[in-house]
Amino acid sequence: MIYVYANKEKCCGCGLCAYVCPCSAIKLEPDNYGFLYPEIRQVKCVDCGLCKKMCGFNYDYSQRIIKSFAAVNQNQTQLLQSASGGIFSALASSFLRTGGYVCGAVMNICKGHANIMHIVIDSEDDLPKLQGSKYVQSDTQEIFAEIVSLLKNGEKMLFSGTPCQVAAVKSCVGDKLSENLFTVDIICHGVPNLQFFNDYLHHTETREKIIIDDLKFRDKRYGWSPEGGIEGTYCDGSKVSERINPDNSSYYQFFFEGEIYRDSCYQCPYAQDKRVGDLTIGDYWGVEEYSPELMTDRNGPFSKQEGVSCLLVNTVHGLSLLNEYGQSISKEPVDISKIKIINTQLKHPSEHSLLRDKLLEGYVKNGYIEVEKIFQKKLMKKKFKKRLKSAMLKVIPKACTQRIKKFRQKWKIQ
Repeated sequence: MIYVYANKEKCCGCGLCAYVCPCSAIKLEPDNYGFLYPEIRQVKCVDCGLCKKMCGFNYDYSQRIIKSFAAVNQNQTQLLQSASGGIFSALASSFLRTGGYVCGAVMNICKGHANIMHIVIDSEDDLPKLQGSKYVQSDTQEIFAEIVSLLKNGEKMLFSGTPCQVAAVKSCVGDKLSENLFTVDIICHGVPNLQFFNDYLHHTETREKIIIDDLKFRDKRYGWSPEGGIEGTYCDGSKVSERINPDNSSYYQFFFEGEIYRDSCYQCPYAQDKRVGDLTIGDYWGVEEYSPELMTDRNGPFSKQEGVSCLLVNTVHGLSLLNEYGQSISKEPVDISKIKIINTQLKHPSEHSLLRDKLLEGYVKNGYIEVEKIFQKKLMKKKFKKRLKSAMLKVIPKACTQRIKKFRQKWKIQ
């Protein structure tokens, strides 16, 4: 009897096992928390072992970083539609103009229900669909067959996704078809699941009495930051636009705190400086502090307001991709050690606290309303501590405050 994975930490939910199964014996099903895992219908299984053999999550495709840059797309329209420096859209535009195909994640929201999946496009008109962050795991089950078919026909393919998704595509394609496949992995924190996200949307709709028409996880109207926006419609037809961030959104806060990812994210073999993609892209957080000479206030080329990406070249294949299709990218060499300071996923996987179990168990028991209750309690505690600190600073002399600070530092009191 074959089992695809030994434990949940060993499955990223890409769906490659279901695609390669010659007997269609595997189907991805949600667990109690909404995360998808493969289930084998043993009556159909012939114990061929292909599902385990092809599993991209077990493969070591890691390559050392060759070059590292701070980078920005020179196309202003694409830059403003992107989460950070717009590097993916710059590469994808050039790739599409020369007759290639591009595969990336798209999010559609209809009547408050989201669907997030990878699709293949062949036109620049469709590129905006793939731009921007999606802080939810996308469904890649349907794209393996299309990618393989296009590569067999001699077409070029640019694939962008999380490192585990890139590994799955590479495993699926194999060495024979890899010449025309170019891959870009993102610096990934981890992924919540679609069911959990849709329950968050439904809770927000109920609370705000709106129908959500669109959500941007990162919205450049608010600058380069972890700020997003929700567009919605009231029952009378009037429109509403709301700003969302970790201070007012339970989903955002628990995402950025790393409490709602799938189990494999906390044991991710790709969260290191050996990368799986030909190129790696992400936000260059801290650029104004660690590379201040690159910023406009120091007569440099980049604006903090518009966003700056980090761009890592990991393979010779990636270098050729950048040289041929990156003409609209403005880039400056940066030591990788500076990029790693805040991008800790280049050093180790995300971590969670004991709160994760409380959140997920509460979610299973009472639905998303329980997640929101935990968030509101945290918010109240944070506000209380802030007020208490403010009050104490007014009544305690400055000298006494400094002594307390030294005492706490000495005895490591939080």
